[in-house]
Amino acid sequence: MRFLSAFALLSSTLFLTACGGGDQNVRLQNAEPATTDAIQTITIARVTDIQSGPHISQAALNECELQTQFPELLTQKAAEKGITVQTTTDFDQTEKGYQLAARYDQIISEGNPFIGHRKFTQIHLTLYKDGDKLAEADLGRHSGGGMFAGYKSSCSVLGRTVEANAEDATLWLQTPVDKARMGNL
Repeated sequence: MRFLSAFALLSSTLFLTACGGGDQNVRLQNAEPATTDAIQTITIARVTDIQSGPHISQAALNECELQTQFPELLTQKAAEKGITVQTTTDFDQTEKGYQLAARYDQIISEGNPFIGHRKFTQIHLTLYKDGDKLAEADLGRHSGGGMFAGYKSSCSVLGRTVEANAEDATLWLQTPVDKARMGNL
């Protein structure tokens, strides 16, 4: 009986850890939103920028479609919350209305289906209204592929982190607090 209890505890702990540990959004205490207006429409670049440096997996960029995946997923997730996301090839934060600049600061892709995945994506967002900067946020999510998830590809597991980033971005757009850090940061 003791063995079964220990096994159940270990299994649930591994499951939660592998799935990213649940909702770990970080809120700023006593922080005021950058705008009290409900954002209904926002424009974002069709291709997400990349911060150059050692924390970007070039192999992941070459193999996966991460740069177009975030705007696509943000469009879907935001629509569920009543926010229309327009994508453009000529992003200009000085345009009228709400503009959202997005940049990957980290893309870490380690491991594989046989030894386990260790994936992480971090996105930096800057929200503008009519050319004026309102707020910035950093969103980071990790995944190990999930317990008993089968043999998932690196791009599939990275895609799960990007999807969680898009969910966090949607939540932040509902109450855009400056210098917010969300997810697994």
